[in-house]
Amino acid sequence: MVYWWFRAPLLYASIWRCRGFAPPEEVDLKPTLRCNLSCKMCFQRKLTEEDRKRALREELSTSRYLELLRELSSFGVRRIHVVGGGEPLMRKDILEIMGEVKRLGMEGVLTTNGTLLDESVANVLVDMGWDVAMFSVDAPTPEAYGEVRGSSRMFERVLAAMNGLTRVKRLRRATKPLLHIHCVVTNLNYALLEDMVDFAHSVGAQILTFDKYYPEDPSLVLGEREIPVMLDGLKRAAAKAERYGLLVNVNEFLSLYRRPPKGVTCYRPWLSADINHNGDVVPCCYSEEVMGNVKARSFREVWNGERYNQLRRIFREGKLPGFCKDCFFYPGLLNDIPLGKQLHALRLI
Repeated sequence: MVYWWFRAPLLYASIWRCRGFAPPEEVDLKPTLRCNLSCKMCFQRKLTEEDRKRALREELSTSRYLELLRELSSFGVRRIHVVGGGEPLMRKDILEIMGEVKRLGMEGVLTTNGTLLDESVANVLVDMGWDVAMFSVDAPTPEAYGEVRGSSRMFERVLAAMNGLTRVKRLRRATKPLLHIHCVVTNLNYALLEDMVDFAHSVGAQILTFDKYYPEDPSLVLGEREIPVMLDGLKRAAAKAERYGLLVNVNEFLSLYRRPPKGVTCYRPWLSADINHNGDVVPCCYSEEVMGNVKARSFREVWNGERYNQLRRIFREGKLPGFCKDCFFYPGLLNDIPLGKQLHALRLI
């Protein structure tokens, strides 16, 4: 509450004046494009060998990441999400980078495919007090997992990783990191949602989230006949999750299938930013519009720079850019602004 008393006036001023006075609540770091899987729904399948070599050469250095995290902390960023691009644990320095997040007092979320998270890594995560380990797992059986993620044999490794993390936490009487399973729903797994709840419970997960697939491959999108089956399975999944005490994002997931009414504004350019492997800052995961690069400039300079502020003016006027056309997330962002729904209804933001 005290935090919001300090942050809210800056955030309101930032929105009214289309500037970056207030820091983002969250910054998503995408430290590498390297990955050890070949998932059917991933943009990585389009990368050439030359693209991969160039991406590796362009990765931010360890020293720049540590410096960048100090910048973000001093600016007032509260949460760092270490996410793809690729698989973060492919970087040998990633635990050092994550350790700096916690040393600086920020909340840390890791998204991983889980194939490289053994018990030694689990112990390091517990040692540093890491907050959330989010495993990208889209099916509860080796066969179904392999259909989505490209390798059924990796399922056992991911299963061992989640069980290992739960075992380490129990042995050390630790509550963190929370074990979070993230499942992208496609026409390959839409009938398995209830089974995913059983699976999440069996490995000791605290959170299970379902996500709508935003097509890199249109052949994976749910058809009209498949959606009712998915909704019925989701209803049963929600009831079972409640019995298990497992947190599931049913309402949020369903909202992704409802197009928001006209006049809804997206506040993401004031609330979060993504930093790609090469230092490019983009406003969200849907956009490839580069606001600036943190190799040569500070994050604060980019965040309150002319490109970002011009984008904010466009959003403020309700003229959402082309990259927003397939996004269904932005209505929920009002919940991240103090009194956001009330102020928006009064046209004060």
